Amino acid sequence: MENSFTLGLFLVTVFALLGGFVAKKFKAPAIVGYILAGVVAGAIFPIKNYGLERLADLGSILLLFSIGLEFSINKFKGLLKRIFAASILQMVIVTIVLYFLLKLFGIDNISSLVLSIGFSMSSTAVIIKMLFDRGESDSVHGKLMVGWLLIQDLAVVPIMILLPFLVSSEEAVFLPVILAFTKSIFLILVAVILGKSVVPFIIHKIAALNSRELLLLTSVSLAVGTALLATFFGISPALGAFIAGFVISESQENHAVFAETRPLKNLFVALFFVTLGFFVTPQVVFVNLGMIIAISILIILVKFVVILIINYIFRFNGKTMVLTALGLSQVGEFAFIIFGSSTILHLMPKETSSTGVAVGLITLLVSPLVYANAFKLWRLLKNRFKMFSSLERSSNTRNNLKDHIIILGFGRVGGWVGKALNDNGIDFLVVDYDQEIITNCLQKGIKAIYGDPTEKEVLEMANVSSAKAVIVAIPDRISQESVIAHIQNLSPNTKIISRVHLDEDWEKLKLLRVDKLVQPEFEAATSIIKNILISMGKSKDEVNRNIKSIRLSHAKI
Repeated sequence: MENSFTLGLFLVTVFALLGGFVAKKFKAPAIVGYILAGVVAGAIFPIKNYGLERLADLGSILLLFSIGLEFSINKFKGLLKRIFAASILQMVIVTIVLYFLLKLFGIDNISSLVLSIGFSMSSTAVIIKMLFDRGESDSVHGKLMVGWLLIQDLAVVPIMILLPFLVSSEEAVFLPVILAFTKSIFLILVAVILGKSVVPFIIHKIAALNSRELLLLTSVSLAVGTALLATFFGISPALGAFIAGFVISESQENHAVFAETRPLKNLFVALFFVTLGFFVTPQVVFVNLGMIIAISILIILVKFVVILIINYIFRFNGKTMVLTALGLSQVGEFAFIIFGSSTILHLMPKETSSTGVAVGLITLLVSPLVYANAFKLWRLLKNRFKMFSSLERSSNTRNNLKDHIIILGFGRVGGWVGKALNDNGIDFLVVDYDQEIITNCLQKGIKAIYGDPTEKEVLEMANVSSAKAVIVAIPDRISQESVIAHIQNLSPNTKIISRVHLDEDWEKLKLLRVDKLVQPEFEAATSIIKNILISMGKSKDEVNRNIKSIRLSHAKI
């Protein structure tokens, strides 16, 4: 048995390597590669022969610990107020709708419930990667999606607590469920209290020894210890590990702990998702391929419509409504954890779990393709329905400023530009579609318009034709291109200064004949180079020549 388990561990690591390599080559999410590799491996090497069920348990414990490290109580203070209700409402509605739809496919009650709960969740890993690759992580819809995902991830805690009770055939499970939740809340409260006092003290003392090994061992010991403690409360050890990670994230040295455990996290991700693939039966997938594709399409459509309606109820901007709905329309990696745990608990048949994993994989694969057309869909809906225009929710008061500066997007870059203009007594107007930003501006006496800068009518409200210059500080390139085209059409002589995110964005915006392009990362690099050259005793002329040469090289990109 020992040799068999070692062989199973070897198979998991080798197939994880192969799956990750193939996924990287095809620019697909690594998770997809891991699961597909596990499916192939499972078809050749039966999981029961190697004791990989234990490996799956270990992988889920360590994976949830590493995910817990990325959470922070302070991070949730602002998010809970804005999107907690929206995110939970979405999960509940999608679960109910999908439950009845899955019943139409002949799936039993318990399996339909478990699958619909898993399908209601979206992929944190895939969405964050998409936002980062497109330079939209600081956009309104980017922040909304990330916050939405964080709430969903936290919702896994009560879901995992409830799963074992679904196995019970007894009708009177209400009292045990209440008792389990009470124990869980007690454990979380104890963990939070320790996280504010005892754990930071321990981590701080260990970190003072300047030993990376001891810091890592302390973190993992806390994870395993909390997981063990959780079992005495009748709670899943994986959730105990998640709570441990959550607690450590509140310590002063949380970034150091995260840095030390990050390589382990990558290993844990591969470990869990490859073993999950072992549970998928290829024959079941091929036999039910038509049903799997149909369910995948239904999930994307249902989640899109439900999130769109919820965003409208919570009065988000038209573009934010559409982009968020499309971005969150896939199935997330936590769904796979739920399906894997349900299979281990014998809550649903292995064949049904295989179907659920296959559906999740399809939605993950098509998600980047669907989101790539989000802006086109928004423009189509905006032209047909007024509800998707930001003008429906903004003041129609036209400002009378002339020779002013317009700042489109008042985030980190736009905010600093606004401060400099304000300090020098220069008139400027802010245009942003984040209601909170506009409210703060108006409270400070800053002229501001709530609206999407990519809409031509919003630019007209800002008197772009009378502006001396427009500063395009919005983060995503597609919106930048749309804004620049509208400005050049409405006011060809107005100076345009735009930020860019990536080198390829620089090349594309340069073709639009923008007066000035600024890349924050490049400017930071030139500032660092300048300081290094000065510290090495270079003359002012030598420094200037070097900086000029670098700028010329950058301009040729």
